[in-house]
Amino acid sequence: MDTILASTSGLLARLWNWTLNLDGGLQIVLVLLACVASGACAIVGRRMQAPSPMDQGGAIAARTVLAVVCYILGIVCMLAMLFGLAAVFAPLIGLAH
Repeated sequence: MDTILASTSGLLARLWNWTLNLDGGLQIVLVLLACVASGACAIVGRRMQAPSPMDQGGAIAARTVLAVVCYILGIVCMLAMLFGLAAVFAPLIGLAH
């Protein structure tokens, strides 16, 4: 469990440093693109949850896996959006070095 937490915190630290080192205009573009991607993943995930009456056993399983993958990707995009938004305002509140 410690290795998973260490790798996750390392990944988040690298993401934070990367977003801080981006130019201000690129930070805003990152936030906007991550917001759109997160919303698109949520839409696809919700669409895949509602099974069609024509679906068979394998199609339902594939739709469920696709919905789970879309929700996970949406959460990752939302985290990137939040880090980008925090990086935009980091110099104002003293979080940037």
